[in-house]
Amino acid sequence: MNLNERSASRFRSVWVPLAFAFAAGAVWGIAAGKDLNWDLLNYHYYVAYSFLTGRLEQDFFAASVQSYLNPIAYVPLYLGISSGVHSVLVSMALAGVHGLNAALLYFIARRLFVDLERRQTILFSVLAAALGCMTPVFWATVGTSFLEPLLILPMLGGLLLLIGLDGHGVSASRAWWAGILFGCAAGLKYSNAVFALAAVPLFLLLREVRWAGRFRLFSFYAAGGFVAVSLFAGPWMWRLYQEFGNPVFPLYNAWFNSPFFAHVNLAPERFSLHGIIEALELPFRMARADPWVYVEFRAPDLRFAALALAAMGAVGSVLFRYARRGERPGRLRTADGSFFAYFLAASTVWLATSANGRYGLLVLVLAGVCLARATALWLPLRPARSALLAILLLQVSLGFLSSEARGWNSGPWSREWFPLTVPAKAKSSPALYFTIETLSLSFLIPFMDPNSSFVNLRGQYSVSPEGPAWQKVEALLARHGKNVRMLGRGVRVDANGRPPPELVEAYDDTLGRYGFRVDSTDCFLVQWRHDGRDALSRAANFVAGPIGSPPERLAFSCRLRPVPINAGEVREERKISAVFDRLEAACPGLFHGQTALTERLGSDWSRNYVGLEQRLETRGDRIFLAPVHSLQYIDLGTLGDWTGPSLPQLPICRG
Repeated sequence: MNLNERSASRFRSVWVPLAFAFAAGAVWGIAAGKDLNWDLLNYHYYVAYSFLTGRLEQDFFAASVQSYLNPIAYVPLYLGISSGVHSVLVSMALAGVHGLNAALLYFIARRLFVDLERRQTILFSVLAAALGCMTPVFWATVGTSFLEPLLILPMLGGLLLLIGLDGHGVSASRAWWAGILFGCAAGLKYSNAVFALAAVPLFLLLREVRWAGRFRLFSFYAAGGFVAVSLFAGPWMWRLYQEFGNPVFPLYNAWFNSPFFAHVNLAPERFSLHGIIEALELPFRMARADPWVYVEFRAPDLRFAALALAAMGAVGSVLFRYARRGERPGRLRTADGSFFAYFLAASTVWLATSANGRYGLLVLVLAGVCLARATALWLPLRPARSALLAILLLQVSLGFLSSEARGWNSGPWSREWFPLTVPAKAKSSPALYFTIETLSLSFLIPFMDPNSSFVNLRGQYSVSPEGPAWQKVEALLARHGKNVRMLGRGVRVDANGRPPPELVEAYDDTLGRYGFRVDSTDCFLVQWRHDGRDALSRAANFVAGPIGSPPERLAFSCRLRPVPINAGEVREERKISAVFDRLEAACPGLFHGQTALTERLGSDWSRNYVGLEQRLETRGDRIFLAPVHSLQYIDLGTLGDWTGPSLPQLPICRG
């Protein structure tokens, strides 16, 4: 093969997989419908807008606790949506970039299967990449505003650099750039830091490098990670520290003690595992077509059960051959050892920190490559190929039958991503807007008067009407004078944006503690337009099929009038708060040191724990702990049980 032929071969081996992966992602992005997931509406769009327009002092918890996440990675999508480019083209570009993960999985597999004949290498690498992508979580996030499919790209690139690290001159450069790539992912989304740490064992396991050389390579890796985190997260952390006294506000506030948030460390408890037994059961539970196993929606995944069985079979085979024939297992190639070590470390830290399928998307896509390589190592090539193809077909069939195209909300295609009709009053009259729902509607903020301010008083986290946090709100009240309004979802309002009396009463129950009541004589309506008549939207909607649209009466706003705070209500709240405080202190196994604001819940009382995704509530005289995503209420006794001299000794309170 001459030089030109080798160059053409290298070109095809790199650019053909990249082009195919990009095209597959772009097509899927159209077929799945326009992304309108809860996080996009609640904070993804807002945080980029807030960052670019400098609203850190103008709003306060406008998108609840997520208002202060690092916004940089959300900026590209915000610019695409706000630029006026057709939503189909923006989605194709985004989904195409997400699809490139398939190509990186293929490149990693090529490095693992390089010992095979060229045709077999390509075949097994394609199977490995396909198995890696065939997790429903991956396709549910492709073309969405979620950062996971975007940020596993640099992490897969970093892993590709680290596999087979051999300690020669070029290796220091590879370690440096791997650190840059992992540091980029960690700086833009802090939960990815555990996957950067999972690479540390790779340096310890280098067989042909002395300890001084291993330390040198790791130093380059760590230095690259530090530089990347400093560039991508450092300026935002410094800005948060200046404003709130906590560089990752409101996270880890038990350490930084910012006066503007509860002194607790928020932790992802939604899918957290409790003990080694649950961790061992998870690969088999993941194969079930049930929601809330390891992700919010139905996402059955056979690959982890197959991988667990393959691992047990491989170990059993080695032990059997050693016992019967005295055969010692062969040493794995350096690339295999590095890959398996990383997968094991990454899986361990993922299960230990969250077990959330979306946060662990890197582990989910690497599982397919791990399964393919492990099967090829322990079985002859032909049966290995047949087994992998069968697993792939089963996984595709199960996903097609049991999973949704998107696990989150989507909508029909339109020229604009957010085809809104916002009244002139909202665009030209600055005001302070209060929201009191879990969905903060913060994606509407860029469409309102740029001098308006927004506060999510009650949602995932509730702002206390007393203390330093309320001083921030008081400063905004002084800034806007009497121009104070509420903003809520408009499903139950009339054509003029006026809410029915029962909805006004529900809002007043919450707003009264802050000294406000709804004035339903001064309201306006934000509407969702059906804007899909152009040719490109019609073509995309033909591909996507029928998809439900958001309600036409999307949101409404009414003026708030100040009223005196009911002193009796305050006394009752403090009485209930004392009971809830005692319960939290006596039940560390349930609350993990977290606390929350006591609030009205109709005629009863509640506390909403954002880190635990649970709500403590009264029902008459009894107290219940209500998981947000479950109907399995935990009875904690009566109010009288927790006001006496001796407290109940409930086993569930201890763990």
